[in-house]
Amino acid sequence: MSRRSLPLLPRRTFLTSGLAASVGCLLGENVATSAVAGVPAVNAFSRLKQKLASGESATLLIISDSTGYRADAGTRRFIRWLATQYPSHRVTEWYWAEWVTNAPTGPRNYGEPIVISEGQGASKPTLTLYNAVLPGAVAQAMIDGSRWNNMIAPLQRQAPDLVLWNHGHNHQANLQPKDHPYGRGSFLAPIGRVGLEFPKTPQAAIIQNPWRDNDGYDRVREWWLAAAAAMPSLTLVDGHAPFLARNKAADLYQDNVHPNAKGYELIYQALIAAWESTTPQMDVLTDCWATLLAEPLVANGDLATWAGEMPDKWRTIHNAKVQKDTSRTFRDAPYSLALTGTTQNDGLQISITGEALAKVRGKTVSIAVLCFVPKEAEQDIQVKFTTNSSDQVTGSTQFARDNWKWIVMAGCVVPPEASLAFVGIFRSFAKPPTAEVPFYIQKLVIVEGAGPKGAM
Repeated sequence: MSRRSLPLLPRRTFLTSGLAASVGCLLGENVATSAVAGVPAVNAFSRLKQKLASGESATLLIISDSTGYRADAGTRRFIRWLATQYPSHRVTEWYWAEWVTNAPTGPRNYGEPIVISEGQGASKPTLTLYNAVLPGAVAQAMIDGSRWNNMIAPLQRQAPDLVLWNHGHNHQANLQPKDHPYGRGSFLAPIGRVGLEFPKTPQAAIIQNPWRDNDGYDRVREWWLAAAAAMPSLTLVDGHAPFLARNKAADLYQDNVHPNAKGYELIYQALIAAWESTTPQMDVLTDCWATLLAEPLVANGDLATWAGEMPDKWRTIHNAKVQKDTSRTFRDAPYSLALTGTTQNDGLQISITGEALAKVRGKTVSIAVLCFVPKEAEQDIQVKFTTNSSDQVTGSTQFARDNWKWIVMAGCVVPPEASLAFVGIFRSFAKPPTAEVPFYIQKLVIVEGAGPKGAM
């Protein structure tokens, strides 16, 4: 593969999807203060910094939306700054070649590697930067089977030293307050999938800039704070507060959402500040929620007990049909559940009853579903948590086909008076499908608390 030098400015258009307004904050100020007051000295950046300082080769995987696309974006300026800090390293950026999600603009793969620095000295250790930046995308988009293997293939089965997420602006699907558990889950789900692939890799995320003309990003900021509260090993870099400190001045933006070069300078400086305050250290927290041990509220979410037509504790809804499937399973599972149906909301249900329900009345629960939706399917999966007085839903998202993915709902409120509660997994579509394509369910975990635990 040939190589090219870093262009001064990209030639493609800087894009984003349409976004909706916020409805306000979800978490208490004490959580916000503790989460963004400062990056701890030992954090997700520590291992990468230790390896670079020691003259070892290292890798960084960035998964980003359009705010990491331009040459002057905060993340791209940061990786070039890293090259200046470690001049002995040969620094290469693999830059994603797909320009936007809603048009056939480039391959779903990296382009030719960009050599940022050739390095000095005889040994020439390497710093390799995999920049999976996709304008118009949500974080889950890179889990899609058409992108996933290409994203991780150059790693050659070696875990990166850091995964840095730069997402949020496109996570605004007109969600109402009852849908905010899915908003939080829209970050935890892809983080969990990456965590299953690289369980010993630390992960970090940038809290992006506020919107210029309204408070549309406020809820997304709260979702990131909630994600970090559910997964303490997740390091947050605050690119949000510097804009507020300047009263969201118009000269920091190119439109309501995207910063201009002056605005990106603030995010760039936040990344530098986080890096410079980091203690180099190999031993860092890497526990991902998807691997944390769980005490499920309802047993057999992993389908382990299945002697009759249905797995124990599960039941079908409407005209759904299920069967054991051994052809498509996650890793070493002996089988998965193949779900078929041809009518609206055909699906599955698990109920929280008895002592389990009494335990969580007036509290919160979190839900995680590990599933596979083939690309041929004309629908996606919708997960709903319902009580006798409320329901909270995921929405139905068309992201991450042809790969095992998580769907997460974090922090679903159980009313104190709840007399029933159940989780439904539905085939969600507006019209009957033309072909009956199975969906595959590997696991459903329901736990008490504001964050999920996958026990994988």
